[in-house]
Amino acid sequence: MVSVSLSQLDDLRQQIDKIDDQLLKLISRRGQLARKIGDEKSRHEKNHYHVPHRERAILERLRNKNKGPFPAAAVEFIFRELFSATLALEKPLKIAFLGPATTFSHQAAVRHFGHSCTFNPCGNIETVFSEVELGNSDYGIVPVENSIEGVINLTLDCFVDSPLHICNEMRLPVGLFLLSSATDRKKIRKIYSHPQPLAQCRSWLNRNLPSVEQAPASSTAQAAQFAKQNKNTAAIAGELASEVYGLKIVAKNIQDHAENHTRFLIISKDKAKRAGKNKTSVMFSIADESGSLLKTLQLFARNKINLSKIQSRPLRNRPWEYLFYVDFTGHVEDKAVERVLKALGKQALFLRVLGSYPGEEQP
Repeated sequence: MVSVSLSQLDDLRQQIDKIDDQLLKLISRRGQLARKIGDEKSRHEKNHYHVPHRERAILERLRNKNKGPFPAAAVEFIFRELFSATLALEKPLKIAFLGPATTFSHQAAVRHFGHSCTFNPCGNIETVFSEVELGNSDYGIVPVENSIEGVINLTLDCFVDSPLHICNEMRLPVGLFLLSSATDRKKIRKIYSHPQPLAQCRSWLNRNLPSVEQAPASSTAQAAQFAKQNKNTAAIAGELASEVYGLKIVAKNIQDHAENHTRFLIISKDKAKRAGKNKTSVMFSIADESGSLLKTLQLFARNKINLSKIQSRPLRNRPWEYLFYVDFTGHVEDKAVERVLKALGKQALFLRVLGSYPGEEQP
């Protein structure tokens, strides 16, 4: 390692200070220009202030131009926060999510939309949908599947009667953290969490804290509150809870399965613009006849459309009839997709296109 003298260290720090000053000026200038664009567009367009496809184009351009040392994910995080703060100069986005605060849905919302939004915690998934439908929130974010526990059926059920569109998706790694006011693990006498995270960390807890009492809480947020209020207690929760409740991170990623992640859908009244890589989600029901599902799937195969997911759900109040949820590669404006949807519309008893939207974001 090359040694650096104190004088050289001071010089390097001064250079960084100058760059920080320049960055502040440039960020301020960017905000001024964005305001001018917003003022101009407000004269011509309704709901002009958020243009997600413009954000995607900027991130894609910066990803291609980035030569390091920061990884692409770090650059994207910085600019998403910049987008969020810029929008807040005019009107912060309001995001509905499955609450309470600090849940993984909240973490996903912050990661996708930035900290400068107004976040609207909802008591259940149905309320997330209704808040967006009523115009009380600009977007909603709902979990649709977990890599370990599978599909969240309630989310699929909500799409049956909802007019909302899927406009994006993202995956969030489910990292569980041991949080406490105490920094010494040996002083912890009780651990709170929702039963599900407790179960997902069972092996780690048995190895590292075998004699510590485990107590259930209604949510990881409530567990963090208990840990904040009570000395020598801890919570198992997401990393965001440490920020919100001022708790120290005693241990990171204590979940027993490293490859645990949840896929979220972003829902909106507006359809997404075409992106470079697109995915389409549809729902349909078909007659309960021999070979009917095979005929449907052959439509996709003949048109060389790749199915990434197919999930069946019983139709409510109609025993032994099923609704199918399908994700596939492509956009509704693609010729092959148009052919399939036209033919499927003739075959199916019910068909709804939930949205064509950008392909999955990587965590």
